[in-house]
Amino acid sequence: MRQRKSDTRPYAERILTVTTKLERFTLMARAEPQTRFNALMGLLTDPEGLRESFERQNGTKAPGVDGVRKDDYAEGLSQRLDDLSAQLRRLGYIPQPVRRAYIPKGDGRYRPLGVPSFEDRLVQDRLSRILQAIWEPEFCDFS
Repeated sequence: MRQRKSDTRPYAERILTVTTKLERFTLMARAEPQTRFNALMGLLTDPEGLRESFERQNGTKAPGVDGVRKDDYAEGLSQRLDDLSAQLRRLGYIPQPVRRAYIPKGDGRYRPLGVPSFEDRLVQDRLSRILQAIWEPEFCDFS
């Protein structure tokens, strides 16, 4: 059943737009496998793409060194994403240190685990999606 335009949620329309950009980018990478992509900052710094990465985050994950969770970051989200985008554009973004946690293993030893800050998770997710759009067509026949 099709939804009418008035029934759609605004955030769903934004996600579809951003996803469409990445899909077009993936199709271009698939059609021209020898092409080198050297101007990806526009995709990384796009506030709508960062918003999509925000929506993809799990709100129950442990906070990093800054102590910020998804609910905390959601307050003033548009302004925060615009600031993050501006920092990325001027190459002024500095990732925060990763909080170290130790997970007990079954044999009495501990496995180290790094917990990034929430903003670092957003940037990592966005960059991961861009790189997947480039490299996924290369490996889809092998996986």
